[in-house]
Amino acid sequence: MYIPHSVEDIEKIKRTLGIENIDDIFFSITGKKEFFKPYELEDPLSQQELIEYFQNFVVNDYTYLVGAGAYDHFIPPVVDTLLRSEFVTSYTPYQAEVSQGTLKAIWDFQSLICEIFNQEVSNSSHYDGATAAAEAVLMAKRIYNKINPNSQKLLISNSLHPSYIKVIKTYTDVLNLNIEFIDFDKDGKIDLNSLQNLLTDDVFAVVLQNPNLWGIIETQINEIKNLLSDKILILVSINPFLYFLFDPPEADIIAANLQPFGIPLSFGGPYLGVIASKMKYIREMPGRIIGKTIDKEGKEAYTMILQTREQHIKREKATSNICTNQGLMAIRNTIYLMTMGKTNLLKVAQKNYTNIKFFTQKLQEYSIAKSIFTSDTFNEALLHIPNYKKIY
Repeated sequence: MYIPHSVEDIEKIKRTLGIENIDDIFFSITGKKEFFKPYELEDPLSQQELIEYFQNFVVNDYTYLVGAGAYDHFIPPVVDTLLRSEFVTSYTPYQAEVSQGTLKAIWDFQSLICEIFNQEVSNSSHYDGATAAAEAVLMAKRIYNKINPNSQKLLISNSLHPSYIKVIKTYTDVLNLNIEFIDFDKDGKIDLNSLQNLLTDDVFAVVLQNPNLWGIIETQINEIKNLLSDKILILVSINPFLYFLFDPPEADIIAANLQPFGIPLSFGGPYLGVIASKMKYIREMPGRIIGKTIDKEGKEAYTMILQTREQHIKREKATSNICTNQGLMAIRNTIYLMTMGKTNLLKVAQKNYTNIKFFTQKLQEYSIAKSIFTSDTFNEALLHIPNYKKIY
């Protein structure tokens, strides 16, 4: 317990030490006549404002404009309650009878993801967004094999993150797929003519990103879905905050990067991916899925309902040979989303949408940069900066 000194206490200290000003106590330490005093605070501050207020006194406190799947959002300190020992354990929750808290938290995570992306089922996380995208391609191939097992053509938008493309190529190398790329038009969006020219009978899936690599909002995805007929549409979401402002498009499978939801940039640290889809595809979904049921005493209980991984079933029947999931990061997402709540998450999304417009507008007003595309963007934009090194 901390009891602050009263005015009378301070005056007694000053008389006893023979000093006139309380700052004199610290002179031998700081060498300054006046001890550090923060600016006068008037109205109460929010948690974020209070943290930023003190960060303003720190030398070399930078704002990071990384982008492309790495976003430096404010994270409420309560998210770090994840460090409690109940969650941080070397064991994965195989034994439902001793893991109800963890299983409940992961079930909440799946429920939140389904609501955000308007899907019916979600797995309980992947290593990162790129591996989730690659696993989604394999999942689409398994689904479409029932329609046409000879379909070997995969279409990928040229505006998909290049790292994601590399991971997809690595995952699918042994399948000898014919991968072709859809061009983007002068506005930076998917070129529908390019897509139609590539859309032949041997295509099994199309991979698109929204917002795309340039931060552009792809507004034609529902139209593209209608063009595809029975082919699988995989939507990659690197910044899912978009879907607090805009309705998710009609995709068959969504592979997302969930780093924006409460995960710091952390040089070399863990990120988080996830796959969500329709219930009819659940048997082809890789990873673990947590379900809610009733135990023999009639009480609510949580358990793993599907775990189609090589650890648990025969390898030739496994949907994935990657057994690592990001359970801790998924729970971190859950704490973040529930702490922020819908109202504040919507505010973050609105800031992402409006601030990039303000930023690019000012850069152009001062002739620092020029936008490459004129399309509507979210959170980031592609700019040409002639004098880049000086500006940086």
